[in-house]
Amino acid sequence: MQLIRLKIRYIISCVMMMFFAACGEEETFPITLFEPGKIAADASGVDIKFGEYIIYTDRSTKVQSRNWAFPGGTPGTSTDSVVTVYYPLGGSFKAILNVVFIDNQRGQHAFDIEVEPDPNNQIPDYDYGVTYGIYTEHPDIISRLALVRSVDMNHFPGIRVSDAFEGVEAYKFGATGESDWAMGALEDGRGQYIDISSFENGYYHIGLKSSSLAPMLIRIRSAGGGNAVFEFTASGEEYGFKRDGNWHLVSIPVAHIKQKDPNINLAQITEFILFRSGSGDVRTFDNYTFFVDHVFVSEKMEEK
Repeated sequence: MQLIRLKIRYIISCVMMMFFAACGEEETFPITLFEPGKIAADASGVDIKFGEYIIYTDRSTKVQSRNWAFPGGTPGTSTDSVVTVYYPLGGSFKAILNVVFIDNQRGQHAFDIEVEPDPNNQIPDYDYGVTYGIYTEHPDIISRLALVRSVDMNHFPGIRVSDAFEGVEAYKFGATGESDWAMGALEDGRGQYIDISSFENGYYHIGLKSSSLAPMLIRIRSAGGGNAVFEFTASGEEYGFKRDGNWHLVSIPVAHIKQKDPNINLAQITEFILFRSGSGDVRTFDNYTFFVDHVFVSEKMEEK
């Protein structure tokens, strides 16, 4: 019995010694706080001349995924860490980097970009007075059609392209080669009439571009059979339309439209520009492509 008590006391004393020994020695554990990813990027320039390019570099940390957006640039998007972007048009643009970090948090970095306009495609700077935009994105022309659509009337479809006179889009009409003649037009996308009657003493402006040597008829049509037809030739350069592959603003007095067809209804314009091939088989020309942009009317056209 005495032996059992001694064993119990021994065990208790050992446990007590271990307890006090543990309490006397404070054990430490290293703790590392998580450092979140940081968004960072740079650009080789933000104010460039036409024809130059910008190199964008993502310098963010702990990146899980990234996406660049370059409105107005080529390419328009990218997931690469380093991207070279060209701008085919002058203007003001945004370049935006969106990043998802490894902890699924998100970050964004944006650049404001200024690109000098193409010196060969400058819009003449006149005092136009009151204006109405038919197909234009120019910031000075506030009133405009809400929607425009193209109509392929005979193997001459119009498609939207980024090669614009101003803004970010234009229409490109090209003969498909399925017929010896071609015809296509632009009209109000809602199927409504276009009223330019208040500009009867003003000007009708059309941005045109082509290097084709083919003759082209440009018509402006209205309800009731109104049809004002203008012939444009490569050699004649009528109303300043040169076939040099650059944009030109063709400005036609509205009075000339009335002279072409006295019965045209300016309050009910249907096709505000209609291309109809001139003489000759369109398939015999190496190039039968015409661009149109920046269509508007103005009360006047005076040098500033």
